[in-house]
Amino acid sequence: MSMVSRLQKGNVGDGGHPPFSTRPNWIDIDLAALDHNVSVARSLLQPGTRIHACVKSSAYGCDVVEVSKRFHSVGVEALCCGTYEEAVAIRAALPKAQLIMFGAALPDGVSDYLKHGLTPTIHNLELAQAVSKHSAGPTKIHIKVDSGWGRLGFPLPLAKPSILRIARMPRIEIEAVYTHLPFTDASGRSYAQQRTTAFCEFIEDLRREGLTIPITQARASNAVMMGLIDNCNAIAAGSILYGKSSARRDMADFSQLRPVLKCVRSKLIHVLPDYPGKTVGRTTGTHGRPTPLFSGTTGVIPFGRRDGYASATAGQTAYVLVRGQRAPVLAVNSELSVIDLSQVDDPRIGEEVVVMGEGLSDTITLDEIAKWQAAGLTDVLVRMSGRTPRVFHG
Repeated sequence: MSMVSRLQKGNVGDGGHPPFSTRPNWIDIDLAALDHNVSVARSLLQPGTRIHACVKSSAYGCDVVEVSKRFHSVGVEALCCGTYEEAVAIRAALPKAQLIMFGAALPDGVSDYLKHGLTPTIHNLELAQAVSKHSAGPTKIHIKVDSGWGRLGFPLPLAKPSILRIARMPRIEIEAVYTHLPFTDASGRSYAQQRTTAFCEFIEDLRREGLTIPITQARASNAVMMGLIDNCNAIAAGSILYGKSSARRDMADFSQLRPVLKCVRSKLIHVLPDYPGKTVGRTTGTHGRPTPLFSGTTGVIPFGRRDGYASATAGQTAYVLVRGQRAPVLAVNSELSVIDLSQVDDPRIGEEVVVMGEGLSDTITLDEIAKWQAAGLTDVLVRMSGRTPRVFHG
C-alpha cells in the first residue's frame, strides 16, 4: 500500500512510482519500518517507560504530519516538536495527542502555545511566569535542566530553587523534568552516564523537598542503544525511531533498526554522448572555462543543491545507482547533477537513478553520503528531504 505525500498530489503510478514528470525526484518513506523501530525501542526499555518521539526538523525529513500520525497510532505517549508551525500542523491532524514543545519561544509566544494545547518546555523563569499569567486554569509544563551540555535549561547546580519557585506559581502543574545529554563515542558515553546519575540524584533531591515529579527523562537514542542506566520513566527518542545510527557503529548494534527514509530517487532527464573535446564541470579560473573532469557518456538528473544535495569533499567521490551499478557523480549544481554513465550500456532518458537507498544489486547508504559530504547523518536527511515530495509505504 502506498500513498503520495501532501507535497505532491496524484495517484501512484506503475510499480508504486509517482507521476512526477515536471521534476522527477521523490523520497520513499517506509512507515512499517517506523512501527518496527518503535517495537525495538520498547524492547530495550523497562515496562511502562514512556516514549517521547522527536519529530523536529520535519520528522528528520520524513514529513512531520504523516510520521506523527503513525507514531500516535502505535501508542507513542508524546510527540516532541521543534517549531510552533510544525506543532500546529500536527495538532490539526491529532487533536488529542500530547505535543511537547522544545524550547524556542520568547515569553510573548507562550499564549500561542496554550491556545493550541501545546505543552511548553520551561528553561527560564520568564517563560514560567508567562505560562502562569496567560493560563486560564492548571497548565502542565515540562522543565528542562542543563546537565552539562551548555544550551537551554536551568543549570543543574542552580536548578532547585528555580524549580521550587515555579512549583508555587499559580495555574502551573509541573508534569515533567528532563535533560539532554547527546554523545557519539566512548568518552562521551562515560560523561553522559556521570551526568545522568547526577540528574537522577537531583530528581531525588526534589522529592526530599516535597516535590514529586510525575515524568522524568534523561536518556535519548544513543543512551538507550548503549545501555546507559537511569531511574527515569521516559525517553526522548529520535534516531532510534528513524532507523539511523548517530554514534559509532562499534558501540551498539544498530542492525536491528530499519531506515524509515528508505530511498531518494530521481530520473535521467538528459543523456550526453562522448564527443571530441567534451568537458564536464563547474566554471573555474579567471577565464571561466569548464574544468575537463571527464570525457565519456554522461547524464543529468534534476537533483542538485536546491534539493539538499552537496558536492563530495576533496579526495572523495560520490556515487548514485543506475540499473544497480554505481555511477560517479561528476558535478553538483544548483538545480542539477551530472553523473558518469560510461559503464551503463545505452542509457535512456527517464531511467531511474537512486541517489540514496537500495538499487537492484547495491545500496547507497546514508553513512556513505555523510562521509562523502563530510556532514552529519541528520544534516544529510534534513537537507535532502526539505523540498522533495515523499511517497509513503506500509
